[in-house]
Amino acid sequence: MDDESTPFSLIRADRRQLRKRSKVVYGNADRLEVAYAVMQSSSRVVHAQELAQTLGITASRVRAQLLALVDAGLMVMLPRTGQTQDYERLDDPFWDSVSAIVERWS
Repeated sequence: MDDESTPFSLIRADRRQLRKRSKVVYGNADRLEVAYAVMQSSSRVVHAQELAQTLGITASRVRAQLLALVDAGLMVMLPRTGQTQDYERLDDPFWDSVSAIVERWS
């Protein structure tokens, strides 16, 4: 998949800058984009394949970030249904801050 695709109407330069800052601040270039995609989801429940399509990155990269968000207490892993592992976003001020950061940094 193309890392330079433009999710969330970000132009390429904005996305590169966002990913660079995400790596410095959060330790991973994908973390802020994945968190933003989770926050933007119309449902509180997401799965890696769905977000991977939205972001244009591999499901394994998305899954790694979802697990980091679970470890941080920001999401929970729901019981597996078939081949799909769903994750639920928990209420936390972090999600509002993600939106503000992405808007400011892009």
